[in-house]
Amino acid sequence: MTPEEHAAAVTVRPFTIRTADGYALAATAFGVPAPAAHVPVTVISPAAAVPARYYTRFATYLAERGGPVVTFDYRGIGASAPASLRAFPARMRDWCSLDVAGVIAWASEAHRDRPLHWLGHSMGGFAPGLAHNNAAIARQLNIATLSGYWGRMRSPERYRVRVLMGMLAPPLVRALGYFPGVFMGGENMPAPAFIEWAGWCMTPEFIFGDPTLQEVRHFATLKAPVRFAQIEDDVWGTPAAVGHMASHFTANSERSIWPVRLSEAKASKIGHLGFFRPAFRATLWPRAAAWLDGAAPA
Repeated sequence: MTPEEHAAAVTVRPFTIRTADGYALAATAFGVPAPAAHVPVTVISPAAAVPARYYTRFATYLAERGGPVVTFDYRGIGASAPASLRAFPARMRDWCSLDVAGVIAWASEAHRDRPLHWLGHSMGGFAPGLAHNNAAIARQLNIATLSGYWGRMRSPERYRVRVLMGMLAPPLVRALGYFPGVFMGGENMPAPAFIEWAGWCMTPEFIFGDPTLQEVRHFATLKAPVRFAQIEDDVWGTPAAVGHMASHFTANSERSIWPVRLSEAKASKIGHLGFFRPAFRATLWPRAAAWLDGAAPA
């Protein structure tokens, strides 16, 4: 079958996942008719302020391989957002400890006979570390997942982030009641989520330096093999930033870093968001899928 014929065989079904505190998250299931028994279910966990629809082509690609795939939007983002974000109370920690935990609980129940594989993009990779039920994850691949302290970013981007997130944006966000996503290349964000994120980005230890974030204790129960894709031209996810985050995944049974080179991708640029562009279907996507299948070397 051609790629187009494979994609045509994939069904797409929107549905909702209810979190422990009652919030309804918009989710989408991708699958083929009569998927093979016991093959993993894969959840794609988005980057901050990136809507789930961004991952549609990649989710379809994974589903073509025979296993169910699920994408979802955090509360306040994409199809999980209310009509207005003004005064919407979601924090970034809520995306991790409530929304991600809710998706893990749903997947564990709805696909109880399948291993749960997690593919996290940026924040979506460290988010399970704050979820109380992360032991349910059997295998995890993180794409551009980093420790977001501004000082580990590449120059001159680090100074833009320092000024924007540390000085200019917080008063603007408090005045508007939300963060205008145009400044960071994503969707509008709830004000509390952005303010919390900005605070972490000003802290050398990032989330691990926030004394109020008691949920970091759950990193101790995340024991699945984990791999971090560090992209060569990612000005946020530098080797130092990805390495710092990876160093906190101390309970995992395996831990490795995949240096994604532009030459490997046959591209002149990838960046923080580019891995999921269909241009990389023939270069990067097969290696990612193979590692999730346990078929690629660490």
